[in-house]
Amino acid sequence: MSKILFQNQLSTQAAPERLLSILTYPENLPLWDDESSCVVLTTDGYGLTRQQPALNEHELLTVSATANQVRYHSQGGRLSYDLTFTLGTSAGLTTLTQELQLAPNSALLVPLKLLMPIAKHAFAQKLQSLITLAESVREVMI
Repeated sequence: MSKILFQNQLSTQAAPERLLSILTYPENLPLWDDESSCVVLTTDGYGLTRQQPALNEHELLTVSATANQVRYHSQGGRLSYDLTFTLGTSAGLTTLTQELQLAPNSALLVPLKLLMPIAKHAFAQKLQSLITLAESVREVMI
């Protein structure tokens, strides 16, 4: 991965462990990403289906995690990417940074300058939904 498309960051009162639990299990995606309609565990990762219209209606997602970072690697759709979530702490809050990197061979149908602000805004909304879920008492897959 080489082209960094954008970065978003939010702070939350949610515990880092809860955020890591939510992110580490892609089965939780439909709880905070309203476009994700189906997540199925496969032998190669997770098959992800999104509601139409979507840039990637179907993709294969693999997940890697450390103590403070979760990375989603997507392939098999129109756009291959890495979506990295990094957790930190500041002033008693958890900071969550989201970074989207495109694969170098990604063939975009529109110029990157047009896609970037639209994607950044859409991903920021999903990041806020993730924070809302993490701050709630709603049960999630762990």
